[in-house]
Amino acid sequence: MRRYTIVTIIALVAVTVGGVLYVTEPFNQDRRIVRELSSSFMEDIQFKDFRSSALYHHELEQDRVDIGRSIESLFKVRPEMLDILDFRIVRSEVDSTNRRARVLVNTRVKRLNLDDDPEEVELHLFWIRRHPQCPLGADCVDGQCEDERGPVRLDEEEADADDEDSEASIYQCDPDLEHAWFMNLDSTLERRDYR
Repeated sequence: MRRYTIVTIIALVAVTVGGVLYVTEPFNQDRRIVRELSSSFMEDIQFKDFRSSALYHHELEQDRVDIGRSIESLFKVRPEMLDILDFRIVRSEVDSTNRRARVLVNTRVKRLNLDDDPEEVELHLFWIRRHPQCPLGADCVDGQCEDERGPVRLDEEEADADDEDSEASIYQCDPDLEHAWFMNLDSTLERRDYR
């Protein structure tokens, strides 16, 4: 009887450990990366390092990023009047394609001179894996950025109107560069009209 009890306990422990490993996916490198990026981003925000916090966005979108203004619109106070006391990563998920991720961050904040007590705020950070040299929705194919319609052309101000049909008017890329995780600006910080 004692031998069966020990074997049963060992089997239950093994099944429990296997279940925990299956649910939490501790060895999923992409989840670990987006958790680390999210934690680092929140620390930059906590210490008001807006230049560094903009670097989590894709190079082609960094000119659209104004973290300080985004904080001001979200919390209705100037960034220097917002004290981020602490934060913790609650949950992180990577989708089935391994190209999109989201991280839920619980943050304790206090609006200085307005609030007596800190409040808890939850914030979703959205991440997307993409080629470091191609615009959103495009991927590097044979040295050119292409989306579902074909080669992606540079904006009018970046390309000469005379060169509309030349290769100089198409985003060029290095196919050997690996895809990387970037904050999805439109989902995380940008106010949009969804109509």
